[in-house]
Amino acid sequence: MESVQDIIKQALLAGHKTLSEYDSKKILAAYGLPITREVWVNDPAAAEAAAAQIGYPVVLKVCAAGLAHKTEQGLIEVGIKNAGELKAAYARLAAHARQLEGGILVQELVKGSRELVMGLTRDPQLGPCVMFGLGGVFTEALEDVCFRVAPLDEEDALEMTREIKGRKILEGVRGLPPVQLDLLSRGLQTLGRIGLEHPAVRAIDVNPLIIQQGRPVAVDALIVLEKPPAEPAEAQGVRGGLDKLFEPQSVVVIGASQTPHKAGNDVIQNILANEFRGELYLVNPKGGEILGHKVYPSIQDLPQGIDMAIIILPAAATPQTIRDCAAKGVKAVVLAASGFAEVDQQGKTLQEETIQAIRETGVRVIGPNTSGHTSTPHNFTSSFFPLGKIPRGKVSYIAQTGNFATHTMRYIMSGENYGVARVVGMGNKLDVEESELLEYYAEDPETQAIFMYLESFKRPQRFLEVARRVTRSKPVVLLKGGATSEGARAAVAHTAALASDDRIIDGALRQAGIVRVYKYSHLILAAKAVSAMPLPLGNRVSFSAPSGAMLVCMTDLCRRHLGLRVPDLEEQTRQRLQEISPPYIRMRNPVDIWPAATVSGVEFAYREGTEAVLKDPNIDAVVPILMLTDDTGVPPLDFLVELAHRYPQKPIYVTFSAQKKHMDAAKAFLEPRGVPTFPLIEEPFEVLSILARCRQAMNRK
Repeated sequence: MESVQDIIKQALLAGHKTLSEYDSKKILAAYGLPITREVWVNDPAAAEAAAAQIGYPVVLKVCAAGLAHKTEQGLIEVGIKNAGELKAAYARLAAHARQLEGGILVQELVKGSRELVMGLTRDPQLGPCVMFGLGGVFTEALEDVCFRVAPLDEEDALEMTREIKGRKILEGVRGLPPVQLDLLSRGLQTLGRIGLEHPAVRAIDVNPLIIQQGRPVAVDALIVLEKPPAEPAEAQGVRGGLDKLFEPQSVVVIGASQTPHKAGNDVIQNILANEFRGELYLVNPKGGEILGHKVYPSIQDLPQGIDMAIIILPAAATPQTIRDCAAKGVKAVVLAASGFAEVDQQGKTLQEETIQAIRETGVRVIGPNTSGHTSTPHNFTSSFFPLGKIPRGKVSYIAQTGNFATHTMRYIMSGENYGVARVVGMGNKLDVEESELLEYYAEDPETQAIFMYLESFKRPQRFLEVARRVTRSKPVVLLKGGATSEGARAAVAHTAALASDDRIIDGALRQAGIVRVYKYSHLILAAKAVSAMPLPLGNRVSFSAPSGAMLVCMTDLCRRHLGLRVPDLEEQTRQRLQEISPPYIRMRNPVDIWPAATVSGVEFAYREGTEAVLKDPNIDAVVPILMLTDDTGVPPLDFLVELAHRYPQKPIYVTFSAQKKHMDAAKAFLEPRGVPTFPLIEEPFEVLSILARCRQAMNRK
């Protein structure tokens, strides 16, 4: 390690930002990575001696600090078979080497038809991140790469090898032996170590990494350096104390209003509608009474020791109001006002003043620019959007938007049949942020599943650290806003050029066990499913449909896009399906149910067919696609509720090919009884894919 430190130190002192290939490989070799046999020389005789020692054929390369993309510049001679060719090649390359103040690298010719790439880049927020993918010319052409945040464990590294689209080449193909994944995994973990142990290493490229008899060998390597900046001391506010936000015994609304549909009135209406059992205080300079509650003219007139304040005042009043609240013993604050850093420079200055007030007082703050939060186990909400009584449930939301505390919650309340435990719209996240909320939800017995919408991470490394623990015990599903790339950064190293915020975030979330979704509606549909049914034990699905086309299309969807399996059924199950069906059809998974319905009736066919596959040990979840029309019949659906109770470990997600009125009626009947329904036939499969991945994350080593 001293030699590694010395190489880096000398290069930085000389002003070199890119190590030579020779020095780059010396660092890799010091960490145990397999590299080519090679010798650095600076005269023809030494080159000839090195070639004789290595054995022909050999490769000659110009080798100098700061030199990249040697092939494109014509600074490589490949496949030199004898001393005569060596002399000619050396003569051509020597002039370039002298000009670059470098030498010549004599290298063994590594033969192999499979080329990979691995590397490292230093993300400004997440630190060193390891990359793996297809190498050689395919690196830039296909960009088939993936990332993980250092440090990597063995499972992280192996998961990377399974993630690339070209993973088949790692297997034994066309008579080639399979790649030794243990060596590949070790190499990826090692790159992460280098990044963590040497802050001056900005990027590493190992490209190509050629597979020779199953062993990965680094044929070319490049290390980019950058003097590491001083680590800024993170300004930490007070931690803990979130119980005052989620379980306040007393609350004051500052900016209470007598006027209906103003924020200062709606928040009081919501608190009363949710039957908050604590003390409620109101502040307005006019005094008097609002909705049966006394109004205090000022904060100074309030009694001492109120747990929480909901401040609905103009943004400019925020810093002083926080200080006034703290002077009266208030421990937690919700800031509704907007007009801070999201607006202009004046707002940014005001935001800094607010942060200073928070640090001085030690109060815990949600917002500003938030529409509030909800805690149904405590019969409380601070939302100022007209909601009324919010149904209690076992899922919780963390959102960098006010939607889930306002109009999205209104939709859930009116259009779905599930409730929530906790909801927080974080706003500008001046104090309380996602990693702390995630940690709180992890310990919260009321929260059984966590759904998140984020556009940024305030403390990304802390967030991932918490998530890796939480996702082993509770499912965590995230929709990341602002995911599209603005283009790769211009960089010498492939790894840095291919890295985008979203690629790295995607790898980091997988590594932490967070299941990422890309549709806003999935935060609602998956929450509905997990509210009603257990997580599936795996990704094996059976479904029944009244149409062959649906069977084909949904099977394609499961296998090609959703990572779901549609496995063969046990023979006993298949025989039972055959018994209830006409002899002209051969039953299998998925289940063509309509022939049985035409013979024995719709209810009998769906009931017996669904139970048969629920019993099958090869199946983890079942999706009946119900045909409900005036002409074909609308059977009683009690049997689905009974089956859900009889087989509680296997979720049943119901969808339809039906008349709208019967779909609505089925939803109204089934969902209050614990069986979730989905109007579009793709939706239950999409949800099953999300929740099966949650189960996989919980089961990981």
